[in-house]
Amino acid sequence: MKEPRQFPWSPEGDLLVWCARTCVTEELRARICSRVQEPLDWGLVLDLAAYHGVLPLLYRNLSTLCPALVPADTLTKLRQKTQACAMLNRSLAQELGGLCDAFAARSVPVVPIKGATLALSAYGDLTLRDFSDLDLLIPESAIGAAQEVLFSQGYQRKDPSNDPAEAEHEEGPYHVFIKKRSLFRVDLQWVMAHQNFSFQLDRPEFWAHRSPVKLGNSTVQGLAPEDLLILLCVHGSKHAWEQLKWVCDVAELLRSHQDLDWERIFANATAWRCQRLIYIGLALARRVLDAPISESVYARYSADADVRMLAERMPASLLANPRNGISEEQAVAFYFMLKDTWWERWRFGLVLCRDGSSIVNSPPNWFSRGRGLARLAQLARPCQRAVRTLVPSSIRGALNRWVEHGG
Repeated sequence: MKEPRQFPWSPEGDLLVWCARTCVTEELRARICSRVQEPLDWGLVLDLAAYHGVLPLLYRNLSTLCPALVPADTLTKLRQKTQACAMLNRSLAQELGGLCDAFAARSVPVVPIKGATLALSAYGDLTLRDFSDLDLLIPESAIGAAQEVLFSQGYQRKDPSNDPAEAEHEEGPYHVFIKKRSLFRVDLQWVMAHQNFSFQLDRPEFWAHRSPVKLGNSTVQGLAPEDLLILLCVHGSKHAWEQLKWVCDVAELLRSHQDLDWERIFANATAWRCQRLIYIGLALARRVLDAPISESVYARYSADADVRMLAERMPASLLANPRNGISEEQAVAFYFMLKDTWWERWRFGLVLCRDGSSIVNSPPNWFSRGRGLARLAQLARPCQRAVRTLVPSSIRGALNRWVEHGG
């Protein structure tokens, strides 16, 4: 049985959630047809769909289920935006095939993540997922060789200093390349990073369990579905699930791969200390988009009160009252809540106290650990002052590394 939702969507948010899927039941079809005949802010619907990256799914379902009930100018705008998205996706997919061939020719390992391979393996259609760049997983040891491949294909390194606003927004090691006289952008990745967040992508397991994806006339090696699920849940959690398309990615992967090796998924999630990030991704996929999840998997996360509470509040901008939601600006508190163990949580808390994080003094109203973190800060500050005064800098560095990484 589906859980009652404490925080309802806005009417426009409801429509978006109902349409942001590849499979629509008869019951949902009736709800969609009824909702589009009610007063709606169609400009807001289009803006939300663009922000959440679900324009193609919205257009596909509205144009198939109830085209005569949607304002003609709205449907026209949706069609035009969707056609432009499809053209870009096809161009990016063609470019990706050529790049993978170039990497293979130079024996540089590479795995495309998200983007075109995700659209094909999860949605079954290159045009149904919004993406605008090419994310390539490489071994950290192959950075130099990978750059040389990109240079040979007409790419140049993007200099973040040319755009201070974007440089501030960029996450992790900055290895972004732009192809001259084109819209193509490539991100080389081996770690997923954000403020107070890091997840290693260059893992032996990812390389050992690759899965072929047919990309036009080319076949490229993508992540195995089990590893892709973990990556998608971690990525969505990194951004506090602010965009609906990240929930769609998980839901569509679960729809298209119903024979996943859950034992391997949870074993890796435990070893990589991201088990509760997987739980929140699964909870959102089921709660928001009715993703098929077996009772045994549901039982693993449904007893987690934090996961249930957090899943009710995302994506924030679709709620009737967005202030009830969790924004990406509050992601640090979200990370704290979803650490796998008490020890990891409070070690992370020490880092936040040391760095003077805003959530220590001004926690979000949903952050139930706020008082405990404030008490920890009260205890930690005198110790921090004493360490700065009495402990040599070399030892302080070792202590910081121990607090941050557990060793």
